[in-house]
Amino acid sequence: MIVRSFGCSFIFGTDLADATADSLYPSPSSHTWPAVISRELGLSYRCHAHGGSGNLAILDRVIKNIQPGLRDFFIINWTYIDRFDYTDPGGGPTKCNDWLCLRPGDPSQVNDVYYRDIHSEYRDKLVTLTCIQTAISVLEQAGCPFMMTYMDDLMLDRKFHTNSGIERLQDLVRPYLIDFDGQDFLAWSRDRGFEISASQHPLESAHKAAADFLTPRARFLLEQQNK
Repeated sequence: MIVRSFGCSFIFGTDLADATADSLYPSPSSHTWPAVISRELGLSYRCHAHGGSGNLAILDRVIKNIQPGLRDFFIINWTYIDRFDYTDPGGGPTKCNDWLCLRPGDPSQVNDVYYRDIHSEYRDKLVTLTCIQTAISVLEQAGCPFMMTYMDDLMLDRKFHTNSGIERLQDLVRPYLIDFDGQDFLAWSRDRGFEISASQHPLESAHKAAADFLTPRARFLLEQQNK
């Protein structure tokens, strides 16, 4: 069994000492909390996270890495819901896996148009919740154990930009989502005084504490799978 992790920079390990963000050969950190959990469990580890990803790209990578007949352990950290993933429109079929992403605050004309004229929180919620529910369905169908955390509790908000359909999806995914004592990883790390980088990434001590926090849950999920 292999522990396979998915997400954005928080799972890749951006700003951790051993991570490199070279555009051709990025190398994820071996000190992120999923990597530490894999060692605690005595399992091999593969990181499929990409810095800056949105949730549609994360879902795509999850589905592609389900191996027929193998029940690897999937750790997924869903990212901020206002990121917009798209593939290279000029790349053709050979470029269908080359995800690009629009993120609030990035300086570009396309960003300005999207977040001014097209973006909506309702779409963000619907897409993210659909991505999560799809991942749950395909992983359960494949018999793969999995653990899901998330960075953005806005997808669970019921006060604004919602309806009965959104609430139905929220009810479906909520039992599968794990948080850090009611917080996301960054807020949890900050409130406990762990070192945070200038670009707002928790560093090694925070990842070690997060692994200590989540390893019992990971063991329980694997034990349930093996019954």
